[in-house]
Amino acid sequence: MQNWITSHSTWRIEDSHLVREVATTDYPSSVRLLQAQVTLAEGLDHHPNVTLGYRRVRFELWTHDVDALTQLDLDYAEGLEAIIADDFAEFVL
Repeated sequence: MQNWITSHSTWRIEDSHLVREVATTDYPSSVRLLQAQVTLAEGLDHHPNVTLGYRRVRFELWTHDVDALTQLDLDYAEGLEAIIADDFAEFVL
C-alpha cells in the first residue's frame, strides 16, 4: 500500500481509510465531480463515503465488509483519478 501512496501523492491514509480531497474552482464543479463518479462506483459495486462542501469534495475509501483497504479501493481511486484528469482538470485547484 505504501508504494501505491508514494506514487499517488494526492491520496493519503487516514484512520486506515484511503482519502482524497479535491478542491474545485466553484461549487457546480464539485457537484458535477460527485455525479461523475457514480458510474465508476456502480460499475465496481464499490461506493466511497463522499462529503460535498463548498468548492470541495472529500472521498473516503475502505472495503466495508472486511474493514480494510483492498484492491477495490485502489481500483476506485485509479478510476477517480482518470475522471479528474479527463474531465475536471481545468476545475481542480
